[in-house]
Amino acid sequence: MWEVILQYCLKYPNEAESLLEKTGFLQNIENPFPRNLLPGHITASGIVIRHQEMLLIKHRYIKEWFQPGGHVDPSEDPLVAAIREVAEETGWETIPSAKHDQTIPIDIDVHLIPANPIKNEPEHLHIDFAYLLEPIRLGVASDPEAIQWAQLADCTAPRLARCVHKYWGLGSS
Repeated sequence: MWEVILQYCLKYPNEAESLLEKTGFLQNIENPFPRNLLPGHITASGIVIRHQEMLLIKHRYIKEWFQPGGHVDPSEDPLVAAIREVAEETGWETIPSAKHDQTIPIDIDVHLIPANPIKNEPEHLHIDFAYLLEPIRLGVASDPEAIQWAQLADCTAPRLARCVHKYWGLGSS
């Protein structure tokens, strides 16, 4: 996965210095996905866009609107994890978007997760790989969250706005 981070930094050089500083500990980690990997681990999420709207979930604990996503299962590719997480949380079946090279995420975000005494988890980092996905059909969510389709112009939270900017940069209108 370190190679993916390096490729991402080449594609988005304005983010490279900060991202490499925050993720450098992963450079020699063979498996960067286990939940108990500290100081953090790679997670995956889906940026699902249709008709100039983005699919969002209301996070059940944080109570804010985010793109759907979660932890990568053992031996799972992050893109596959993003597609699975979108389906589990929203019911939407998705495919990778042909508008973006899916060998690297459309966005990588490093954010701090507070300690969770209920799960006996210390404070740690999520290095979230977000992939651009297209919805195909609505099914049944196995782990449902509240969902909404938000106008791209209304996605002003810093990470969502960054993803919208990159999406529009792909020539999407």
